Amino acid sequence: MSAHFWFRSGNYSLLGHLDCPRQSRSLGVILVAPFGWEDVCAYRPLRFMAQSFAALGLPTLRYDLPGTGDSSGGAQDAGLWESWIRSVSDAAAELRRMTGVGEVAAVGIHLGGTLALAAAARSDQIQHLVLWGAAARGRSVLRELRAAANVEKIEYLAGPGAPPQPLPGLESGGFLLSPESVSALETWDASRWRPRCRRALLLSRDDLPHDARLAAALQNLFPVELAQGRGYSAMLAQPQEAAFPRETSLRIADFLTRDLSGAAAPRGACGAPRSAVLGESAESIWTIEHSGSEMFGILSDPRRGPDAADFCLLFLNAGGVRRIGPNRMWLEAARRWSARGVRSFRLDLLGIGESGGEECLNIPALYRECLMEQIAAAMDALRHQAGIRRFVPIGLCAGACWGFHAALRDPDVCGAILLNPSLLYWDPSIDRRRMVKLFAGGFNAWTGYGKMILGGLQPGEIRRGARRVVERLRRKRARPGLHLELGFDSVAQAWSALERAGKRVTLVFREGEALLSELEASGQLPPRQSALLRCIRVPNGGHTFRPLWAQELVHGILDGEIAALASAARRVPATA
Repeated sequence: MSAHFWFRSGNYSLLGHLDCPRQSRSLGVILVAPFGWEDVCAYRPLRFMAQSFAALGLPTLRYDLPGTGDSSGGAQDAGLWESWIRSVSDAAAELRRMTGVGEVAAVGIHLGGTLALAAAARSDQIQHLVLWGAAARGRSVLRELRAAANVEKIEYLAGPGAPPQPLPGLESGGFLLSPESVSALETWDASRWRPRCRRALLLSRDDLPHDARLAAALQNLFPVELAQGRGYSAMLAQPQEAAFPRETSLRIADFLTRDLSGAAAPRGACGAPRSAVLGESAESIWTIEHSGSEMFGILSDPRRGPDAADFCLLFLNAGGVRRIGPNRMWLEAARRWSARGVRSFRLDLLGIGESGGEECLNIPALYRECLMEQIAAAMDALRHQAGIRRFVPIGLCAGACWGFHAALRDPDVCGAILLNPSLLYWDPSIDRRRMVKLFAGGFNAWTGYGKMILGGLQPGEIRRGARRVVERLRRKRARPGLHLELGFDSVAQAWSALERAGKRVTLVFREGEALLSELEASGQLPPRQSALLRCIRVPNGGHTFRPLWAQELVHGILDGEIAALASAARRVPATA
């Protein structure tokens, strides 16, 4: 049994998810997520970890830290580091209140382990610690974040020609640590803290050795077990590939349930609030039944005044990224426009984020027809239960493809904003053809291979690509043309159909995006003379617009397009 609700921690409203067994033991678990991109990747694996604990009788609470995920606040909030630490204790107290457990174990992942340890030193809410990949010193965490930030800059415009970072602090993986939070991490040292726990389990990151400083600091205080944390890297893979770490989850459960006796007083979570007021926005939790499972979503409503538009912004998953969107951009845009009078809905499709379904969706699964059926079901639920008449889907990557098809298929879709679609139809050979083109270019200059390596391609991938190029040259075959399966003979006909229907559709491409080059080469970009169809080119900010300057640019484009759609909606009679 799962419950989704909001709870308070200081000045913040935090979104929590409780997996509660029918018969609870006397011990409950809170999962403290890692930071930034790691949180995005590990979100769904940790969801299945929580369910596995609940199956063993351990009620388990997951939640978003202040200023992260769907919780209120932002990265620049004053005192955010202290609020993170406090939230761990408040989550433990909330778990006790809702389930009646007598003891609480905190399972922290990487930076989440640091927060769990600090919270255990400041309050008596936590009796057991499980730290997976935690570090004894905050400087170690900062070094990793800075290294990741330096590597990813290779993907997008960087160096002297790049726009400056618009906000101070450490930017890594598309997420920001404020100068205040960086300073707090710089001075963090586990040896200065004394957690009030009974015992701890320290898990390594796969085959990497344990942090000896952390183990020594805790072994002086209480019994500490050391174990190998298999599946750490797989858990932090790309969101559409991240794997639930079964073996390590069983190891954690064995540690927690060993010598455990007694049961919790049975309580229900039915009284937990499913809505919250967040500034000028009121957000409510939605679950939508579909195909024997549940889709999860959050509806943002304006708190006061009439709606500024008769449509609802429908934010779609960016590939396997949950409903907060790439770099939390969907959430920020939804709340900003809710404050301006425009409703929005952030949706998780089955197999993504908080929704039911498969553990994860790989690339081919992200382009299945059933996902369009799920989007249609979500819009139908919003029509009947929220009185919403029209929709504007907003998506990135695979989500942009879904938004394109929704605009073509559904008469209630009045516009769409599509960012960096990789495909507009499913073509199983597209990756091979793009790889052939990439490596064929690489043969022309040795610098091409350097770019491939710096771009993150592994030697095995380079060898496979080289074999494909050799095969291509041997057979003397031309690269296949762009083949469309949209019910039209060409993408150009799809643009014509959208224009005839009076739908405003905007494509946003970074320079260098593969589909942009393919549409341009085949003459199938939206016509330049169209008043409704637009193609906006932006500098290379990465496929998901990770750097803060690219996020700022995308927010400006979203605001301009949404404002234009709202203005057009006010000019159209309500009966149209």
